[in-house]
Amino acid sequence: MKWIKHDTDANQDAKLQNVMLDYGLEGYGLYWYCIELIAGKVDKDNITFDLEHDARIIAKNTGSTPQKVEEMMRYLVKIGLFENSSGVVTCLKLAKRLDKSMTSNAEMRMIIDNLKNHDPVMTQSDKPMQDKNRIEENRREENRVKKDLSPKVDVNQINDVFNYWSQVMCKGSRTSLTTLRKTKISARLKDGYPVHEIKQAIDNVAKDSFLVAGGHTDIEMICRSDTNLEKYRDALKMTKSDMKMSQRQQSIEQFANEGDYNG
Repeated sequence: MKWIKHDTDANQDAKLQNVMLDYGLEGYGLYWYCIELIAGKVDKDNITFDLEHDARIIAKNTGSTPQKVEEMMRYLVKIGLFENSSGVVTCLKLAKRLDKSMTSNAEMRMIIDNLKNHDPVMTQSDKPMQDKNRIEENRREENRVKKDLSPKVDVNQINDVFNYWSQVMCKGSRTSLTTLRKTKISARLKDGYPVHEIKQAIDNVAKDSFLVAGGHTDIEMICRSDTNLEKYRDALKMTKSDMKMSQRQQSIEQFANEGDYNG
């Protein structure tokens, strides 16, 4: 394919917003670079939507490192922007973005028509696929919540982290330990992060005037993922260059964690 549809408001998608919060324009650029690589290989003889390039090639072409590319690709797969099956990265949702106007090849136009109208797996129709994905995501989230609230995690530790955060951030009595906050704290404790490391992350966030001024201090945000927690825990170890990048990332307004970009 010579071109694909690219919505002008794609950057406002909740998943891509999180990519920019965690990895800045480097992560956002990597996503679209991979989309271009995948779409560029799609033709009448190849409709697998596989990413053929490995991390070393992508890193060389983008000025990054293989380790950083692999880290960002794992994150993109984790949040559902790509799929990974047996080490093969794909973007099957691209099938829904294909249009017969994109090619003059008769065979390819027929393939696109079949993908749009007859393929029961990939693109039976946009809305049923979106609904199915949302149902599956909701089911997984419910299972995560049930696991995170299980008695395997010491409730006293959860309360200790929350109370410490409330004290450091000068929260009043009206600030409560919501289910979402409890879930995220519990998840990080289950991941094996000790209480003192979570407290260290809280301290570092409280010392960052940029985060405080922007309102990016909630314990849910700090514990949202292992990546977030480690970033804030190790904030004082970051170089000046890293700090500038982190501040640029945090300047992006956070959107609600709902919605799904279909690009």
